[in-house]
Amino acid sequence: MYPEPPNSVQQELGYRDVVRIGQEYAVSSGYDVVEVAEAVQVRPNYWRIRFGLAPQGSGRLLDVEFDQAQRQVVGSTEVGGAAGRVTPGP
Repeated sequence: MYPEPPNSVQQELGYRDVVRIGQEYAVSSGYDVVEVAEAVQVRPNYWRIRFGLAPQGSGRLLDVEFDQAQRQVVGSTEVGGAAGRVTPGP
């Protein structure tokens, strides 16, 4: 049996998983991700990850909504640039 890691470690591991899964979703949906602009837990087990899209400096962003309890993307919205489309989750 292993000791329970500190809460900050658990949060960091959760953050990394959320960002990784969100980025995998964005890439598999055809987006060219150039940066992770922000990842915010907006309520328990629910995150919004904002990715900067190519070309860098274009102002194009992709907001991905992620349910950590179900470990799945529940929706995404492209913002900025000329586009502004909403894509429902899987």
